[in-house]
Amino acid sequence: MLLADDFNDNSLDLAKWARNNLFSGFTDSVLPSVETAQHYQTGPLLTGQSGSHYNGIRSARGYDFNGAYSYVELVQAPSASTKADAMFTIGIDANNYYRIYVEEGILICQAKIAGVKRNLFTSAYNSTAHRFWRIRHEPSTGSVVFETASDNPDVAGSWVSRYSERWDTTAVPLSSIFFEIKAGTWQVETAAPGTVIFDTFKAAKP
Repeated sequence: MLLADDFNDNSLDLAKWARNNLFSGFTDSVLPSVETAQHYQTGPLLTGQSGSHYNGIRSARGYDFNGAYSYVELVQAPSASTKADAMFTIGIDANNYYRIYVEEGILICQAKIAGVKRNLFTSAYNSTAHRFWRIRHEPSTGSVVFETASDNPDVAGSWVSRYSERWDTTAVPLSSIFFEIKAGTWQVETAAPGTVIFDTFKAAKP
């Protein structure tokens, strides 16, 4: 096991996580982001505010991700009538990462390599079919693999592969990968984006 948290004790474990210090972009530390009600939640997300307003948690340190996987459960997405985001990111910094996220009712798998973003896969978001998100390194092919599951994430056959390509080990070295879950807005939203709720994080090697 590399890192796991079920967020059930309503107190963020600071040996595992750093708060108010996102690695994949600007952090708005005023945006509420707490472990509560046996979940990890960010929000209510902002209405009527321009600019970047994201908060969440990242792993307190980097991990050797060779042959490893990491997943998180999205319990509640932001309102599909807004462009607010719920994001699960693994990588090293704001310019080099792999990500799964939901925005405007769309599930998106994304890579950002040397500052250049590419959307790798998109699909209409289904809160049941896409409840769990996983990113893993496949050592036999040297690939990054993006997967989703409806439930039972540790049971063989639960995961559906959505996209894979060769892992860019130069830009995103496997020797020290950080994990991050966050939510927020990047433009003025006239409708309320709501609160984003995560649960059941795990990073491990088979």
